[in-house]
Amino acid sequence: MKPSNRKFSVLRHGLLALALCAAASPAAAQWSPVDAIPAAPVLTVRTSGDTIVAGALTRAYVSTDAGAHWQPTAKVGGGVPIQSVLVRNGTLYAGTNGLGVQTSSDLGVTWHAFNDGLVGGFLDSQLDVSDLEILGDNLYAGTFGAGVYVRNLAVAGTWHHFGEEFEPNQASNIRDLAVGGTRLLADGGGNGSVFFRDPGDGEWTISWLDNVGLHPGTEAFSTVWTGTGWVVATGVGRGVFASAQGHEPWTFVNLGLGLLNSGTVATRGHQLFGAFNRNTDAVIEQSGDDGLTWDVLDVLPGVLVFKMASRGTDLYAGRADGLWVRSTATVSVPERGAHAALRFALAGPQPVGSIARVHFELAGAAAAKIEVFDVTGRRVDEPLRQSLAAGAHDISWNAGGLTPGVYEARLTAGGQQEAVRLVHVR
Repeated sequence: MKPSNRKFSVLRHGLLALALCAAASPAAAQWSPVDAIPAAPVLTVRTSGDTIVAGALTRAYVSTDAGAHWQPTAKVGGGVPIQSVLVRNGTLYAGTNGLGVQTSSDLGVTWHAFNDGLVGGFLDSQLDVSDLEILGDNLYAGTFGAGVYVRNLAVAGTWHHFGEEFEPNQASNIRDLAVGGTRLLADGGGNGSVFFRDPGDGEWTISWLDNVGLHPGTEAFSTVWTGTGWVVATGVGRGVFASAQGHEPWTFVNLGLGLLNSGTVATRGHQLFGAFNRNTDAVIEQSGDDGLTWDVLDVLPGVLVFKMASRGTDLYAGRADGLWVRSTATVSVPERGAHAALRFALAGPQPVGSIARVHFELAGAAAAKIEVFDVTGRRVDEPLRQSLAAGAHDISWNAGGLTPGVYEARLTAGGQQEAVRLVHVR
């Protein structure tokens, strides 16, 4: 029997709702509450065309006209928290805390359980659905405690457990699912791990955010695909991780905000928006280069942000005090490609002996970082870091400690990255 005192996901993450500050800061004035939705926790928000759905503690709120009007749904299962939502072909799907997946073909006037085959996990944890994603005709459900499930929507059928890799890696708590092209990415575990899976793969593949292995305490909270890369926001950490492929090598971006309790990211095309929660505030940041550099938009005292989504130039935030919206029409970031190209090349002969040399040119002064990875994506040494002026630079390092093989040297500078392949012999 399920315990009656199950807590919704926010408390399971160890986050406590913050007391709201009475005085609004200038940044807070950029945000306006959606008055049709009560000033209570909104755990999730999702957009699809002109349809916006916000999931609250007992019901969802739906707008089909880009936020001009809102309609509350009926309570789900008599009143359980909605932790994830999505819309497909006019059907509303809600992932709940304790009642699995619920569906509605009339935008929430009536709800029906959609749980055939959704069984397993400790204390029926498969019914605690953290996130929902659709890829092709398949609906995927991430759970708090039972990994990932899948159900085909094109034919009559049931749910099936989708992968056995999570539990052996102590990662059965799935906080977020993301789709990029045909790849699925799952945020699970508290040791700096994410998991990816492509069509035809028999199992999920684990990927370590620090490119080495276990990193206790680093939790992937939210992942997005920008169209050219993946960005993961972490909790119990200090920033985000970016990767072109959704696996090693990952680039850590320290946001300079101190210790973060949690984070969530949303996209508007190639523009990224992130909400990063600290003990006493939430910091809203933006990025225009796939998450490699960020700028502060707002600092919101006393605010806790659970989820964000964009629709046109409107940015929505599900918060502990309701659903809020902010215009990003006047928010600009450098256009992709606006920077002068970063030039990076091997300066010496190939193959490389005991000394490796690279040459690169910077369009402006920047902090440069060079990392070397083996063919598995594992970083093989400490990064080389230097603050450099604009212009041409040559850097050498001792490669004598490397085993013979193929390596990739990657330069990160000025919000850009370039890589060169080198072959090492003795």
